[in-house]
Amino acid sequence: MNEKPLILVVDDDGPILALMRNLLKEFGFQAVTAESGVKAIDVARQQRPALVLLDKNMPGMSGHEVIRTLRGEPGCDKLPILILSGERLTRAELAELGADDAVQKPFDVAMLIEQIRRYVDGNL
Repeated sequence: MNEKPLILVVDDDGPILALMRNLLKEFGFQAVTAESGVKAIDVARQQRPALVLLDKNMPGMSGHEVIRTLRGEPGCDKLPILILSGERLTRAELAELGADDAVQKPFDVAMLIEQIRRYVDGNL
């Protein structure tokens, strides 16, 4: 049996972390969470997730700083990173951030899972 893909969810909002953890589990993923950018980088280094769902706007270390750090890490530099944001982001903004894609809050569950699977399964 294949191991379930590990998804790292990074958000400073506890209820969002709990929702995402439960949702991902329901759709056959493992989820690990981090409530700060510093913790996210540590978790990514140690656990090597298949994908990161990252809040763009967090206190302390922003989503952009997390991406920049991960992109400079051997083994994490090609990690798919999807930005979670309440604002709509253009392709140019995503490229500037260094993110692969974005998920706009509030999100459609089916579309979110489909988007995650595309990256995790390598069907891009």
